[in-house]
Amino acid sequence: MKAAQPRPPRSLGAYLAISFSLMSVLLAVVLSAVGANTGSRQVRIDIGNRLSDLAHQTASRLDRAIYERYREVQLMAGRIGRMDDRAQVAREIEALRASYRHYAWLGLTDVSGVVRVATQGMLEGVDVSGRPWFKEALAGRHLGDVHEAVLLARLLAPEGGGEPPRFFDVAFPVHDASGALVGVLAAHVSWNWARDARATIFTPVDRHSTVEPLIVSSGGTVLLGPEALQDRRLELSTLARAASGDNGHDVERWPDGNDYLVGYARTRGFEQSPGMGWSILVRQELRQAHEPVQQLRLHLIVWGVVIALLFSLVGWLAARNITRPLLQLARGARAIEEGGAPSLVVPPSAYREVHVLGGALQSLMQKLRHNEAELRELNAGLERRVEERTAKLRLAFERVRANERRVQVILESAQDPFFAVDLQGRVIEWNSRAESLFGWTREEIVGRQLADTLVPPRYAGTVHKALQQFHQGDRSALVHEAFERIMVDRYGREISVETKVGLVDTGPDRFFAAFVHDISQRKEVERLKSEFVSTVSHELRTPLTAIHGSLHLLQLGMAGELPDDAKELVTLSVQSCDRLVRLVNDMLDQEKIASGRMQYMMEPCELRLIARQALRDVQPVADAAGVQLVLEEGPEATVLGDPDRLLQVAINLVANAVKFSTRGGTVHVGVALVDGTARFSVVDQGSGVPESFRSRVFERFAQADASDRRQRGGTGLGLSICRAIVEAHHGRIDFTSEPGVRTEFFFEIAASSPA
Repeated sequence: MKAAQPRPPRSLGAYLAISFSLMSVLLAVVLSAVGANTGSRQVRIDIGNRLSDLAHQTASRLDRAIYERYREVQLMAGRIGRMDDRAQVAREIEALRASYRHYAWLGLTDVSGVVRVATQGMLEGVDVSGRPWFKEALAGRHLGDVHEAVLLARLLAPEGGGEPPRFFDVAFPVHDASGALVGVLAAHVSWNWARDARATIFTPVDRHSTVEPLIVSSGGTVLLGPEALQDRRLELSTLARAASGDNGHDVERWPDGNDYLVGYARTRGFEQSPGMGWSILVRQELRQAHEPVQQLRLHLIVWGVVIALLFSLVGWLAARNITRPLLQLARGARAIEEGGAPSLVVPPSAYREVHVLGGALQSLMQKLRHNEAELRELNAGLERRVEERTAKLRLAFERVRANERRVQVILESAQDPFFAVDLQGRVIEWNSRAESLFGWTREEIVGRQLADTLVPPRYAGTVHKALQQFHQGDRSALVHEAFERIMVDRYGREISVETKVGLVDTGPDRFFAAFVHDISQRKEVERLKSEFVSTVSHELRTPLTAIHGSLHLLQLGMAGELPDDAKELVTLSVQSCDRLVRLVNDMLDQEKIASGRMQYMMEPCELRLIARQALRDVQPVADAAGVQLVLEEGPEATVLGDPDRLLQVAINLVANAVKFSTRGGTVHVGVALVDGTARFSVVDQGSGVPESFRSRVFERFAQADASDRRQRGGTGLGLSICRAIVEAHHGRIDFTSEPGVRTEFFFEIAASSPA
């Protein structure tokens, strides 16, 4: 099968024609949408305003018609009040009824409410004093709302459709020439009057429309409207707005479930007539009301399509005129490429941009010929440079290999084992010393996990965690100063080593490099020394206890009165024995600390109470040295610790301050709380700590004056033991010293709540 031929690219003319067409269609769509939206909104507003105007016109027409009846009855009441002839009154009433066909009944009552004169004699002699219109007229309210006939129901013919007659009332009191009340003139106006008014207003608008007017009483009952709503009570927002006196339009869903565009208004009365307070609603189904909007949109869409087609045709013609000179220019350029023409010819009839393009192409082709010649020269030079660089790279590579061999020789010559581990924990380098110590050859160990091969299983998790922390950015987890670790050889034998890890980060291949030093023999020596110290201390304690007890008995005179020389010798012996006991106790404590067998009974304890007890225990020594002890005022400070061990630290610090104070001096002891930390401090004005000795103050057997002629005794273990005890309480111990002025030793432990 032949491969499918690629489709040729579209021409510029096609793109221009398509662009013009798309722009035309887009413009037509946008204009149609904007026009339709704007026009539709305006048409909706106009339709709503039309319904609102119809409602307002209806309300105004009803107000004027009611005013006419109001005025006629008012004038008639004024005229007949001056007439004494009953027949003349009857003629006047009949004439008024004949002047307007919707007067259903007119009648004149006396003061007691009995009808004396009425049209066609209806209800004459009937007592109507209980009717609302009679009472309202006497009270000064002359208009009565629509109601069905009560007394006249049997005397008047039913209205169209067999419905009982309905009418509204107009009634005025009648006064004689002297102003005395003589009766009430009442008129019942047939409700057919409202139907005639509706037909007069709405029939000329559109005989085929569904515009429906409704007259609603002030109580919300439909007085005139569609048959389905007749005499129904409505609860609509438009009705509420109309009742409040507003005039406007809105879209609302009615009880029949249909949406209507509703215009609303309210009768307000006219001139002296107060009006009935009716609400006028003019509704039209929303679909029919907005039918002109749909027609407007359709017309706009049709015109948009026509405009788009015209613009597309114009765009296609313009694209042909634009691309014709460009195609001629392209044919000329192809001819130059094939060698058939020495230069590019631009058609004289072409527009200015084509002339500019032709000139640019001509210049470009000349530049290309010139560049082609220069490129040949550059290629020749580049080949020479490549050969030179290749030779240099070969020499550099040989130097790198020589450096690698040199580094390997250095590592093999090292006195200590060396290995390297990549960032995933795999061994990548291994020298012969490491092979001798751990028993693994380089071929066997390279590629294995350090944690699975050289680390005891109980510590493997620590290595994995350290690598994970390193990848998260914490370099201190692996790379720091020398530290001691336990490793295993290939036979599982544990080896104590001291190692220092460094990160090699000189290129893309980063790894850890480690030198290890076997300290197993040193550890064994330390173990033997600890055992020796423990054994000697225990062997010395028993005889020392007996000697101390015996000397103390002699000092107390249990063996009788001793000569003065003997007493002095006994006293010196007791003091020497006390120093030996303290030395043995300090050595035992030091041995327990070094072996990790020192036990602490943690409980809440008050530092100030410990300070008082320490002062009480050291007071005899202070009295003998002529030194005053002072406990500074301060807050109570509770810490979680071993009270006996903390007392040991406090006694040691206070005793040291007394020992190094001059006679007559003062030692200040203080307890304070600083940012949640309890601080115990001892301040003296003694000789202070020499500058050369400060770095070794807390070391074992460290003394500022270590000669055999030193004036002050001591083992040099007290401060070392104090530091171990304080650190076991997760605290710190330190000092500040200005020789001859002020020296302060203190320790700090986190404060806790009192028990």
